Amino acid sequence: MAQPDKPIDGRRARGRQRQELLLATAVDLVRLRGLPALHARNLAAAAEVSPASIVYHFPTRVDLVQATCVEAMQQDLAMLRQATDDLRANTDLRTIPIDELAEWFLKLVADRQGPGMPMLSFYLEIVRQPELATVATQWVDDIREIATTVLTETGAEQPASSATLLQSTLTGLRLPLLARPDLDPVQAYRADLARLLHWILDR
Repeated sequence: MAQPDKPIDGRRARGRQRQELLLATAVDLVRLRGLPALHARNLAAAAEVSPASIVYHFPTRVDLVQATCVEAMQQDLAMLRQATDDLRANTDLRTIPIDELAEWFLKLVADRQGPGMPMLSFYLEIVRQPELATVATQWVDDIREIATTVLTETGAEQPASSATLLQSTLTGLRLPLLARPDLDPVQAYRADLARLLHWILDR
């Protein structure tokens, strides 16, 4: 018979809560200044704790960066899943106008461009820290799964492969949007994305 989980004592619970708060602060720090700024001293200043407190939870910068990237991934995926659930609850995806669907995808790009971890910084960090590749792989796979869900319900004949194409297209928009923060992705790319969706959905 399986033994019940042991209750987490108060000290461990407080430690876990502190770690979660530090990671939330770390993600905000990266959003503002990029991954190169993520060091114990900078995070300690942002979180208003001692550097020793950071090192206690994250002994090395490798540990800190990896945990922060996982936290950013989880936040991003939670936002995407919520947006997808809202779309499915309020819209008949089999009859949604193509322009409206294109606008929905592009608004997600815009929303992630602002509050999301800078992807370019994340990609560069993977080169320096190859163990982050597993995080990147999971991130990409889960986003593709979300896109596949949407395209399946719109009636796409090949939703999985179409989701890969769509994901690559939307990811490719991030660099020009970084270069042109004043650019509205909906106005700039809706017509182009609508043409791609017309082809994917054959309607």
